[in-house]
Amino acid sequence: MKRLLLILLTTTIGFTALAQEQKATSPKISVTYAYVTVSNKFLSKKLKVNVDLGDKPEQQEEGNRLSDELYNKESHAAILNYMAEKNFELVETIAKQHPHSTDAGALDGIVFIMRKTQQTDSY
Repeated sequence: MKRLLLILLTTTIGFTALAQEQKATSPKISVTYAYVTVSNKFLSKKLKVNVDLGDKPEQQEEGNRLSDELYNKESHAAILNYMAEKNFELVETIAKQHPHSTDAGALDGIVFIMRKTQQTDSY
C-alpha cells in the first residue's frame, strides 16, 4: 500500500510540474529566397549574373548589389561559393534551354534557386 501511495504521489507531482512549465517562445525564422540567373557572355569566358530577391525596393537594391559583385565571374562555382559566404544555400538548379536552338543540348544559362534562413528573436 505504501508503494502504491508513493507511486501515485510521484506521478501526481510529476504531472503538476509539467502542467506549470512554461515553454520559452521560439525564435522567429525568416527565410529569403534568391533566384540567380547565370548566362554566358557572347564571345567571352565571363558570365552575366542577375540576382532576384523580390519586388520590394530594398530587395531589388540588394539584388542589384549582389548582381554587380558577381558580374564577370568566370566560374559557376565561384558564384555558388560567394552566395554561400553570404549564408545562402542551394535549393535547386535549373538549366534554361536556348529558345531558338535546334540542338538538343544547347543551353541559354543556368538558374540557381537559393535560400537564406535567419533567426530573429521575438519575445
